Amino acid sequence: MNAVLREQTIKLRLEENLSYSQIRRKLGVPKSTLSGWLKDYPLTEEKIKELQRKGWEKNQAKIERYRNAMQRKRELKSQEIYEQQKEKLANISQDACFTAGLMLYMGEGGKKDDSRITLANTDSRIIKFFIKWLSDFLDIPKEKLKAQLHLYPNMDLDREKKFWRDELGFTESQFYKPSIRTLQKASFSYRESYRHGTCSIYTMGVEKKRELMMAIRAFVDTYMVKPIKGV
Repeated sequence: MNAVLREQTIKLRLEENLSYSQIRRKLGVPKSTLSGWLKDYPLTEEKIKELQRKGWEKNQAKIERYRNAMQRKRELKSQEIYEQQKEKLANISQDACFTAGLMLYMGEGGKKDDSRITLANTDSRIIKFFIKWLSDFLDIPKEKLKAQLHLYPNMDLDREKKFWRDELGFTESQFYKPSIRTLQKASFSYRESYRHGTCSIYTMGVEKKRELMMAIRAFVDTYMVKPIKGV
């Protein structure tokens, strides 16, 4: 039920530009819940002024502007922390990068097939990281990879195909036919229809898959018995 209500809430925000108060009155969603669901969907100053001219109450505009100010404050703080972390990681070692890829695959990668390396994610940065990692550490060039998109029927399929081609630098021939998933109201998030679906990366090779899986096992076994400095 919450998934359906969240979908309706975001739809009212994006398509009708309703304020928090208007959505709360319409759907009966608590203010605290709305704050979580709508934090990534602020109204622009132009839209606020437009809605004021159409009869918005003054306090509604004031509240929306306050939320926008708090959102900008959070973004500035996040950017500050990002810059600090980026500086800290400027001299990251190759061993650390190798381990990062192993842990990514241990959590997200396909384990069942002995001859296929596969990883899926909605975040194009994660997919691009994995593509570079495969080239750097397993000597698997980008040209040897294939991709499949998992999309929804309410998406602009051609636009999403182009997005992933441009993001990954893949050719048309490197993509399998997209998988179009049926919308399930109980689990589908309305927000996902404004993202880019899921991309799965594939490559075949028994020896490369064995090398990858044994490296993961070796790291975990070593970590479990290795004393950590400072602990």
